[in-house]
Amino acid sequence: MRAHERQHLKRNEFAIRVARVTEIIATHRDRVILGAVVVVVLVVAGSAYSWWRGNTAEKAGAMLGVAMTIYEAPIVPAPTVPGAVQQVGTYPTQSARDEAALAAFQQIIDAYPSTTAGIAARYHHAASLMALGRYADAERGFQAAADAAGTTVFAPMAKMGQAEVLIASGQFDKGVQIFEALAADRDGMLPVDGVLMQLARAYEKAGKAAEARTAYKRVVDEFPDSLYVPAARTELTRLG
Repeated sequence: MRAHERQHLKRNEFAIRVARVTEIIATHRDRVILGAVVVVVLVVAGSAYSWWRGNTAEKAGAMLGVAMTIYEAPIVPAPTVPGAVQQVGTYPTQSARDEAALAAFQQIIDAYPSTTAGIAARYHHAASLMALGRYADAERGFQAAADAAGTTVFAPMAKMGQAEVLIASGQFDKGVQIFEALAADRDGMLPVDGVLMQLARAYEKAGKAAEARTAYKRVVDEFPDSLYVPAARTELTRLG
């Protein structure tokens, strides 16, 4: 077949296809228009959702920054000079600071519970409760933080916080059990040497000196380059 004939057939085939599409559009005009509208709506909705999500994350992050500033604010005794006021950005007592941080973290949890900042706020909210000595509330808070954290680092961090609360409140067996599980997770997101140090201290508080020595020794033997090794050696010497 000569070249100009093939070209002619291609043009005819294209023309036939265009005619068929035109006929389909004409026959199903309402459906085609509706489909186009749906596509446009989905595109606009997707763009709006992306903008909303980014804007939400930005606002939540800003609130978390403010809350963390409160959480780490310096403690400065209240002025005794008549007429003097508390220095801006400081708190007269640790409990006053912790109460203020607690309220700030709660605002984030209420407004942006599903954001990364909201997950972080849950963890720090529980930590503030622990600092205030509200152990039962703190334990529930850490559990809620662990449940909401998914696969983020706040999940094991919240479990560690929960273990610390249990130890602080005298529930040694439960706390030790959580530390042991975290220390056994070699592929976890928390450094095992750090968890072992916490586990050893938990053992000591539970009156289990032999188990504490074993945990400290694991730090020295299994993690010779760890920054915790000097402290672990000191504890081993102390325990004898």
